[in-house]
Amino acid sequence: VNRRRFLQRSGSVGIAAAATSIAGTSVLGFISACGSGPQDQAAALVDSAARSRLDVAALEAACRRMLFDEYLPFWEKGGYDEQNGGFMCYLNDDGSVQDDRKDIWYQGRGIWVYSYLYNQLDRNQKWLDMATRSRDFMVSHMYRAGQSGEGGPYWLDTVSRAGDPVAGLDASRDGNIYGALFAAVGLIQLAAATGSDEDLAMARATIEAAVARYEDPAYAGVLVPETDARGLRAQGHSFMLVWILPQLLVLDPDPALETLLREHLDHLEQRYWHPEFGISNETLFHDYSRIPALADFMVPGHSIETQWMAAEAAAFLGEPERADAFRNRMRRLIEMSWDYVYGGIGDTGYRVSGDQPGPVLDLKTMWAQTEVLVGSLRAYAETGAWWAADWYNRSFDYVTETMPTGTGVWRQAVDRFGVHKDRPGIPVSRKGNFHQPRCLMMNLLDLERIRMQG
Repeated sequence: VNRRRFLQRSGSVGIAAAATSIAGTSVLGFISACGSGPQDQAAALVDSAARSRLDVAALEAACRRMLFDEYLPFWEKGGYDEQNGGFMCYLNDDGSVQDDRKDIWYQGRGIWVYSYLYNQLDRNQKWLDMATRSRDFMVSHMYRAGQSGEGGPYWLDTVSRAGDPVAGLDASRDGNIYGALFAAVGLIQLAAATGSDEDLAMARATIEAAVARYEDPAYAGVLVPETDARGLRAQGHSFMLVWILPQLLVLDPDPALETLLREHLDHLEQRYWHPEFGISNETLFHDYSRIPALADFMVPGHSIETQWMAAEAAAFLGEPERADAFRNRMRRLIEMSWDYVYGGIGDTGYRVSGDQPGPVLDLKTMWAQTEVLVGSLRAYAETGAWWAADWYNRSFDYVTETMPTGTGVWRQAVDRFGVHKDRPGIPVSRKGNFHQPRCLMMNLLDLERIRMQG
């Protein structure tokens, strides 16, 4: 395994191709794109071939502008805490702080973003300093080493701007493990820049403690209304580990970590994937068996994200055929979830059966659209497949037409018609500090690869 090359490319058997094909075009996409007559079919193939041409220079310029001229300057207006370090994500449109709470998700994510930016795109000391100061805040105020018999280290979910635990929010270990995993991946990416053994050890201990909690049959971090059972399995937990562990293995090539990576890659491939329906389920029972009421359900945004992360992990492990199988699954899920009238994927839910089968189209989140951009362009950079360029072009046009706000930070969601829509339970002031920059950074790296490949 070329681990060094993986770190340079990553942000992160053999099964048959998930969608059968006619002349290289998946049946699902072919039927969706054209009518029943031969002339309609031929025209659809010509249109797809035309869309599959990437204007690499223009795309590079656009992604660089959106990242360096728009997104990064916005965060320096107030979202990044110059005084204490760390990130505040509840901001007004002018960048001023609306709520100064600091959540562990956004500390870990922010540290990862600025570390990755420094490691892969721009060796500007400012980015490394921002990541380091945020790491110091997060570790000083949110890390708890734990006592003997308590299951290892954990992280407070929310603190104030100054670092005091915030009453009324979950400051315990009773919630899910996402926050701990984001803290860990931020430390890993920062350690790639600094060489800190302390941060690597802290990240590894955090992952091990999170996995131990997740393996507890009483784990209450995943709850769904369809069952009262505890210890449920979440697709997102496995894809987080599949994304994080290769980054750690580059720096700490321990066989035990590779075993854990393979375990969760197997779960994504064999347990969450429903072979009868050709979808990836979101939630399973503790033994990884299906929840009957959710067997025909998926969350397309997460499921697409899962497939590109799994493809990256398979490639990292030296299994190219397996990586291609995950890419084919991703293609199928994009085609199933796409709104062929107004564009974008309907990403919050998909039912195979019932009164309203198909994707939910009345809410299209920004984060999920970025997963299509990341996954499709990475697939094109790796394989040269025309379908991947086609979906990247479609998604890039959709995102750049619907998500910009004029502030530098993309909106959280739109309705089916591309009009701003609030996400239920999430204040409009919450600005994303992860999916947008990760997408733009990974796209820039892949566009550079494509350009260099000629």
